[in-house]
Amino acid sequence: MTGQPVLIYTVFGSGAEAKRVAKILIEEKLVACANHLAPATSQYVWKGETCEEQEYPVLLKTLKARADAAMVRLKILHSYDTPAILCWTADRSDPDYVNWLSEQTAQMP
Repeated sequence: MTGQPVLIYTVFGSGAEAKRVAKILIEEKLVACANHLAPATSQYVWKGETCEEQEYPVLLKTLKARADAAMVRLKILHSYDTPAILCWTADRSDPDYVNWLSEQTAQMP
């Protein structure tokens, strides 16, 4: 394997924003792909008020070596003041898929 895969999870307020941000992260080679999940109902407290909103979850796939840069860029591009950006390693992964991740996120010389 050429690196350790990681998954980055976040949610957006619209499907359009989710697609726009994911496209930028892919084009900048910070992530290899984005899985746009079905809209979800999120319940949370924000500034003392209980909220319930429809959000658009996205699962981003990259390598550990690119994860910090991807998360920083994601936070810059995200419209939320405090976006949920969660990252964890994929402890077991198919080697061929990891090679593909490596190719897609390779930095330009």
